[in-house]
Amino acid sequence: MLGRIITGVSLAAIAAALAIFLAGPGVRFGLWSVTAGLGVLLGAAIPVVVLALLSLIALATAFFKKKSHLPIAAIAFAMSGGASLVPILMASAASKVPSIHDITTDASNPPRIVAGALAERANPADYVGRDPAPGSTPPMLISEAQTLAYPDIAPLDVKGSSLDVAARAKAVIEEMGMTVIGEGDELGIQTVEAVATSFWFGFKDDFVVRVSETGEGRSRIDIRSKSRVGLSDLGANAKRIRDFAAAYGKAEAGS
Repeated sequence: MLGRIITGVSLAAIAAALAIFLAGPGVRFGLWSVTAGLGVLLGAAIPVVVLALLSLIALATAFFKKKSHLPIAAIAFAMSGGASLVPILMASAASKVPSIHDITTDASNPPRIVAGALAERANPADYVGRDPAPGSTPPMLISEAQTLAYPDIAPLDVKGSSLDVAARAKAVIEEMGMTVIGEGDELGIQTVEAVATSFWFGFKDDFVVRVSETGEGRSRIDIRSKSRVGLSDLGANAKRIRDFAAAYGKAEAGS
């Protein structure tokens, strides 16, 4: 009887862990929709945490009373324990950032998404910074929520002509693993558009760099990063802008 309980708990824990682990790759490789993948992830979040705790008890019980069941109990605990970190870390990240997904260094005149505008997307390419931020307390606009959460997100003042800066920015974008999908030159203002693809779900985020000369051999870089799907980006777009700024600074210093 004890062996059956350990086996049952272990199999349930393994199943819940697999649901968590496979939710993203299934979306990435087109096996099911984004909605289905997120539904599986959310649906398995609480069960996998509970089963991780139960599998720990099963592991201890197997160690002391049913050593023949140690292998499956150990595998179940390792898998469910690892899988339970996913919803826990996501919930922790969501609690620390506002539910927004469109981040820019210039809220009054954000870089436009052009090359990625017609791509498959749930979130429009237009800037939504003047819309109310979902769930914000007190109520505020998305641009205001961004300023409050990410006060360091600002334009970059760099050396060089717009052409030279845009070329360096493109190289940095590619080094970061993003795919450049468009470049533009309008009245001397250079733009580089790219798409970032997340590792697990394969989510696509638009990334746009706009470079304009400010005089005396210097240029201003404005950046925008926006998720094509989802309500909250869990801070990913702000992090991408910060990473770009840091990488560009290193590239400029080394040139």
